[in-house]
Amino acid sequence: MKQDQSRSEESVGLFEPPWGPLGRDVVLGTVSGFGKIWLQIFNTFAVDNHETLLSCALERHQGDGLITVSNHASTLDDPFVISALLPWNVFYRESKHQKVRWSMCAKSVCFKNKVLEDFFRNGKVMPIGRGEGFDQPIMTRMAERLVAGDWVHVFPEGKVVQHGNVERLKWGTAKLLCECEAAGNVPKVLPFYHYGMADVMGLGSWLPRVGKQVNVVVGEPLDMSDLTKRCNKKGESQEALFSQIMQRIEENLKKLELQARANAGETFAGCKTNTA
Repeated sequence: MKQDQSRSEESVGLFEPPWGPLGRDVVLGTVSGFGKIWLQIFNTFAVDNHETLLSCALERHQGDGLITVSNHASTLDDPFVISALLPWNVFYRESKHQKVRWSMCAKSVCFKNKVLEDFFRNGKVMPIGRGEGFDQPIMTRMAERLVAGDWVHVFPEGKVVQHGNVERLKWGTAKLLCECEAAGNVPKVLPFYHYGMADVMGLGSWLPRVGKQVNVVVGEPLDMSDLTKRCNKKGESQEALFSQIMQRIEENLKKLELQARANAGETFAGCKTNTA
């Protein structure tokens, strides 16, 4: 009991904004404002099924957790795409409603020093070890946020993939779902796919580009109950179950990929569609 209480207190401290609630509002408001301006003014940004994401993210009831999953095409997917998907006041008024997503970033990238660590923690980004697998303490902490009714965004590919084809997904999201199942509160899972961010921010680029098109297709919430009810069961191979969970998510992301490419006027292979 004392160990659980200590872990809970440690988790609360980890997620507290180092610069206080106002500091979190300033960081989220500033970064999201820049992201929205860059994608919606300097580039073209379009969303299919936008209302589903807005409903799932902003109208969820207390205690209803949400996992969003998407492809990972550039280092600016989060915050830029996330910022462009939500109204600006959601970010700069975070201390009033606490609806903005939690995310994770590699310690070697976002947490190199104390200043960066405090900045990203204020932006609701938590450190994760690259290449250290899904069984890291931060995954349990994130599951606790989901059980409490928060929103966590995950890039299940686990790396930037600029060619756009959804690659094999890592097991981290399945781990989160099974930990939430053990706690008795499984979150909703909502996939979306974005196409064009690789053009906005190519690998090795220092500044995002302008004049590009970014298309986002939001799916429908996935029913994972037939799989999550098998979590943590005796005689059930958790590795096989994790693989099945991620396969379902991957299949849905690939369907959204095809739609996003079609919206951008391209085929799956990346060639222009003949509209004559």
